[in-house]
Amino acid sequence: MAEKGTLNLFLIKCIKIYILLKVIKRHNLNDLLIPLIGGCAGGFAVSSNLWLILMPLSLALLWAKFDKGFSNFFWGFSFILVSHYWLLYLHPLTWLGFSWVVSIFITTLIYFGCAIGGGSLIFLWGYVAQKLVNKKYIFSGNIINIFLKILLLCFLWAFGELILSQTPFFWIGISDSLIPGDFYLAGLARWIGSTGLCILQLLVGFWIFCVFQKWKRNLKFKRLFFLGIISLVFLHLIGVFLTLPKSLDNVYPVFIWQTNIPTREKLLVDNESMNEKFLNIQERAISKNALLLITPEGTLRSDFVFNFPSKINTLTGGFRRFNNQLRSSLLFFEKGEKLFSGFIDKNRLVPIGEKYPKVFNKFKGISSVGGIQPGQKSRYFELKNLPNFAIAICYEISDGLKIRAAIKSGAEMILAVANLDPYPKKIHDQFISIAAMRGIENNRETIIASNTGPSGLIRSDGKIDKLIEKNISENIIVYPNKINQNTFYNKFGLEVFIVAFILIITVNFLISI
Repeated sequence: MAEKGTLNLFLIKCIKIYILLKVIKRHNLNDLLIPLIGGCAGGFAVSSNLWLILMPLSLALLWAKFDKGFSNFFWGFSFILVSHYWLLYLHPLTWLGFSWVVSIFITTLIYFGCAIGGGSLIFLWGYVAQKLVNKKYIFSGNIINIFLKILLLCFLWAFGELILSQTPFFWIGISDSLIPGDFYLAGLARWIGSTGLCILQLLVGFWIFCVFQKWKRNLKFKRLFFLGIISLVFLHLIGVFLTLPKSLDNVYPVFIWQTNIPTREKLLVDNESMNEKFLNIQERAISKNALLLITPEGTLRSDFVFNFPSKINTLTGGFRRFNNQLRSSLLFFEKGEKLFSGFIDKNRLVPIGEKYPKVFNKFKGISSVGGIQPGQKSRYFELKNLPNFAIAICYEISDGLKIRAAIKSGAEMILAVANLDPYPKKIHDQFISIAAMRGIENNRETIIASNTGPSGLIRSDGKIDKLIEKNISENIIVYPNKINQNTFYNKFGLEVFIVAFILIITVNFLISI
């Protein structure tokens, strides 16, 4: 009997251990799958028509597991994997002299390196969140105290993206991701900029998380649910009001040439051939009564000279040499001249692709032109008898602060030129989304000119006016308005957020004493 009792106890313990292991396994699986699904949904939502559904869901899933360190990492990791999958299109790099295997290795290293970097940043944010907020007391603690801590976490994320946007290691986060998914909420950028929109998105995600958790726990949730719905409707109405179209009559006709010359073939286009192309395009521009011709980033070689006096004022992407240094620039050829008389150099260079440590000076990098040097930080470009521009060359469009500074200096419209070859449609959509956000923030119309697309005009409300199809050589005339009226965000927005951030940190510190 004693042996039978011992055997029964042993079996019971084995069953308990088995059940415990199953529970642990299930919870560990949830801690992995939920953030992975959430991150993938968020990455897909970026610059997508499905943003309105997927991004709030993604952020709600982030909040659901914010108390699990590695869950935060997996959310950030999968978010970057999906939103930046276009990095895989770097391969093949064989045309630059790399072997097929080395090309795959470099591309994979960059792709997963970015994803690991993104995951690490969200991991650090989650670590702070765990120190600030005890998830167990979210529904039983003081509501005001909990809200202030959550608000502080939202501000930390938003300012993290803002700081990253000042470095060459940032393209797009959730701040600029709304368009075309939600133009009306994006309209609030006139007051609060993309930084404020980042905070709002995180708060919406937390609201969805709270409503679901209350429903799941059989707690009263209807009041919170309807309060959130009413707030969202109100915020959207404000966004609509802020971006209502206004009558403008200060039109400046511009002719855009989308060259569609693959990066791998640019070195094969000689100056004679380019002169013939420009002669044809300039004549077309004149026939459309355009006052200015614009071409994408990197159109001209550094030794290019017109064989004929320029028939129209021309702003063209190209290269120039200064003190034996190569620079990627936007060059101005005045009507009647053969040489450029004005320029603005690219300031924000692509790591490895355009700029790398001096010890690797003999290394060409993953660019057809090798290492280039940055220009001045200011993006304000003023030329006689032309509109004043806020210039963004390639992914400088991500740097909202420099565009804002150029607008405050007197820029009347934004000009973004780029070379997005060989990347797919996803990065085209992201480029449009970011450019549209810069236009909404600053109440400026944005001309975009890219090698393989997108090229066209984005109105100040973020809506596309005209757009050339991608991957074709085409030209189009657009009629942007010169605007001088600045937004609240352009005048005061960032300063207000800094003060608010300091105030929230102070209040949270005082209530923790």
